[in-house]
Amino acid sequence: MAKYKEITTTGPIEWAKLFEDTRDMVGYEGAYEECNGAYTVNQILDKDEYDKLKSAGSQKKPNLKRIENGELMVKFERKHLVVTKDGREIPQAGGAPKVTDADGQAWDPDINGGIGNGSLAAVTNLITTFKGSDGKTYSRTSLVSVKILDHVPTPDRDDDEFEAA
Repeated sequence: MAKYKEITTTGPIEWAKLFEDTRDMVGYEGAYEECNGAYTVNQILDKDEYDKLKSAGSQKKPNLKRIENGELMVKFERKHLVVTKDGREIPQAGGAPKVTDADGQAWDPDINGGIGNGSLAAVTNLITTFKGSDGKTYSRTSLVSVKILDHVPTPDRDDDEFEAA
């Protein structure tokens, strides 16, 4: 039987792809193609926040290159479409995470703006711990919500610069 625990970590975020029109449709080596994309965010954690995540049962590991630079950066994700082995969709397990401002109001990118690197956020994940068919204990960490505590807007860009590149 699976056990569930929600855990919230606080720290700066980067590369927030949290909305339907900004989700990562491909992922590393096509990892997200099968699930119609995924919502992702990188969060930089201090040691206490990382320890809190680990003690909740998460098996997430920090990015090795960032550890070399003295940072604990963890990538959190939520698939857009989640299905069982027999192909049934589990709607409550997929779709966009809840994104709010510091007051708990729904985040609207058209009104609030894009979420830029360095924004401070409280990121909540659901840790699901279960026994595999091999008898070993595993855990899955799924992004549930992101509360933007201190917003850094995405920089304005001149689209002409990107088209020429």
